[in-house]
Amino acid sequence: MKKSIIAVVAAALVAVISIPAISGCSAETAYVLKQDANGNGYYSVGLNGSKLAMNGELIIPSEYEGLPVKEIEPNSFSNTKISKVVIPSTVEVIGTAAFAYNNALQEVVFEGQSSLREISWGLFANCANLVSIVVPDSVKTVDGLAFYGCGDLSSVTLPEGLERINYGAFNGCESLASVTLPQSLTTIGSMAFYRCLSLESIILPDGMHDVSTPSLDENGEEKKDADGNTVMRTVPAVGEGAFVGCAELALAVLGNGITSIEAGTFADCSSLSELYLPSSLKEVKGMFSSGSDYYGHAFCHVGVLKVYYAGTEEEWEEVSIDDTYMIYNEDRSDNSALVKAEKVYNTVYGG
Repeated sequence: MKKSIIAVVAAALVAVISIPAISGCSAETAYVLKQDANGNGYYSVGLNGSKLAMNGELIIPSEYEGLPVKEIEPNSFSNTKISKVVIPSTVEVIGTAAFAYNNALQEVVFEGQSSLREISWGLFANCANLVSIVVPDSVKTVDGLAFYGCGDLSSVTLPEGLERINYGAFNGCESLASVTLPQSLTTIGSMAFYRCLSLESIILPDGMHDVSTPSLDENGEEKKDADGNTVMRTVPAVGEGAFVGCAELALAVLGNGITSIEAGTFADCSSLSELYLPSSLKEVKGMFSSGSDYYGHAFCHVGVLKVYYAGTEEEWEEVSIDDTYMIYNEDRSDNSALVKAEKVYNTVYGG
């Protein structure tokens, strides 16, 4: 299932001062003077001129006119021909899709002790030739579709301290063979690793858990009930279809703290043969559909499976496994691979 990036067209930049971004190019970086909540001035950087004229290396300075450069404007350097970008430690915010659709981009360098707290929505989406990325230690969230369609991305370093990987963050990263998830991680969003065709194993850390968060309306405002209380929703530790279509995935380890396996989590993982499940597990779900979203059962189209369960056989019998089936386009979806799997009890990964 593919979803298009929500294109964010940045507001026209009022260039306080413009300088050439790259030697020999007609395109120029533009600096906008802003103020923080304390009234302190800083600059946000964007682009003036033709995006197609910008190529080669882009080195963003840490300060301009004696003030720090703290932001990069949304969509500002998307669809350019930049091959390398250097981001200084002063940058705290990078706007949505700021470097998206740069097929020439091969290297991203975050300098020093970064101040960045989020890899924003669609930031590097469809940067097809980006090979590796080291996410700064300061980052707490890799937001939705951040690396969507980065087909050559084979090396990702995620920092200890990272808490969330959101919807479709690594969707379509077909060359990503392995990724180490930090112990600080709490949630992985729906379709986060969809069709990571080369991914061979995934170990979800202990401590991942459901999160309660405010429901938002179409304007991004918190929903309220009739009494004026904020309406909360539960975000599962691992969202629907998180690893669907990972054809080479052979080993999956779910950490203690995960209570449910959502619809489609390991659907179409045809090579999955070893599965380690925690004693905290309470439910394995079946088909889910909502609007244009459709996910089959958690373990539909999985081959011969061996399950290692941390609890006792009696505890396993208490786990609720959706035993229904669904025929969709003449294709059967069910959890029979899990139900029929050979079980080994009182066993944890590496124990």
